[in-house]
Amino acid sequence: MQNLSDNNSKIKELSKLNMSKFRKELKMFIVEGKHLVDEARKSNILIDAYSIEEKDGYIKISESAMKKICHTDTVVSEIGVCKLIEKNELSDKLLILDAIQDPGNLGSLMRSAKAFGFNTIILGNGTCDIYNDKVIRSSQGAIFKLNFINANLKEFIPTLKDYLVYGTNVRKGISVSDCKKNKKLALVLGNEGNGISDSVDSVIENNIYIPLDNTESLNVTVAGSILMYELRDNK
Repeated sequence: MQNLSDNNSKIKELSKLNMSKFRKELKMFIVEGKHLVDEARKSNILIDAYSIEEKDGYIKISESAMKKICHTDTVVSEIGVCKLIEKNELSDKLLILDAIQDPGNLGSLMRSAKAFGFNTIILGNGTCDIYNDKVIRSSQGAIFKLNFINANLKEFIPTLKDYLVYGTNVRKGISVSDCKKNKKLALVLGNEGNGISDSVDSVIENNIYIPLDNTESLNVTVAGSILMYELRDNK
């Protein structure tokens, strides 16, 4: 079994993967913890696995070296280095995100998207990096089972000729229970504080909302999850 010291150049390279710039440059990202390492291995994107214990299939590193690499307060026993996910096909149901900035929200939306059949996520400008460690942890492995496409939404949405595209707007939308049926469907969710931007809203023809009792609004993760659940069988 190979051992890496704290000063090993490989450890320094792995530490760089905590920054988005170097993830893009090296085309790699890190997952932390046994569950995510196992999911990465199943998805055939795992490059190397590292552990502070002697384990078959892992490169051993010291606990102090692991601290230099990890984000979590409690040092995990193993991490995986993975290839960036490169899939570009469109599924029948799309989740389109306009500047979702909170990593926890993005990760949770990934979980709901996978659960309800929205297997492609379109990432608009201003949306946080899907390889952010908090996004990956919040996704609980869903990140490995989805397609991701970065796009300028104002230009991308008009190309979806075969899709029924729904924005989320309580003022000019209809209740989700009254929406039209279509096999190919896209749901657009906007920024946590500002909603869908004016430029993106200008290319969306249909809008829906969730009727609420004595509540003005819902967190984007909650609202998005409810809408995806309601639209999952929209055929």
